[in-house]
Amino acid sequence: MSLPAIIAHRGYSTLYRENSPAAWTGAIEANADYIEVDVRVTSDGKVVCCHDKDLKRLAGREDAIAEVTSKELAVIEAQGFPAAPALALLFETVPEDRPILFDVKDERPEALDILLAAFAEVASRDLTLGLHASGSVRHVRTAGWTRPILGLVKSFDEEAFFEAGGDILRIWEWDTGPGRISGHVESGRPVWITAGEGATGRRVGDFAADDLLRMVREGASGFLVNDPVGARQVLAETLELRP
Repeated sequence: MSLPAIIAHRGYSTLYRENSPAAWTGAIEANADYIEVDVRVTSDGKVVCCHDKDLKRLAGREDAIAEVTSKELAVIEAQGFPAAPALALLFETVPEDRPILFDVKDERPEALDILLAAFAEVASRDLTLGLHASGSVRHVRTAGWTRPILGLVKSFDEEAFFEAGGDILRIWEWDTGPGRISGHVESGRPVWITAGEGATGRRVGDFAADDLLRMVREGASGFLVNDPVGARQVLAETLELRP
């Protein structure tokens, strides 16, 4: 059995500040298969890397990403790094051959167009878009996006996601009841899992070894985790592989 893809959730966020150059470098050194990065668009139409809509949690400021300029953001730091690093810094930090998964937090049509334009400048990179609505999938496919799309969709929108041109389905760990994963896998649909959150009682991205193994047996082919090293060790040892 092949080892599932290990996706470093917001980078190696167990050891480093999420969505920071240190977290990206840590994920590279940990040999994560993908680095997951959250992206938003500033008021002047620039792409930056940040999960939250504002900087309150990271930097103790009320600044909303969509309401400030990229220049204003550039001077705001959190734990020694830009609170919302520019997309250019991500591409400078991460080697061209390292796959990146983007969790797109701003899916306004105009924001999607800005994102696609930015990605068109790095056409050789291995990029996957993570989108939350089937309408967004249709928008980017119509605009010419041919690379993979991960569905961060609600359960009732899963069929629409694939009909719109989606490729891989993300399911929350807390939503992996009997048959939930295998039903899609048996239909030829790859399933990735975001560990933790909800009824698991763990932070989003944190995992328990037994639960990872259960989901692998049910057919999950990728895991979004905060600790890519620990997840790889658990899976490799159990599947009798080597990291």
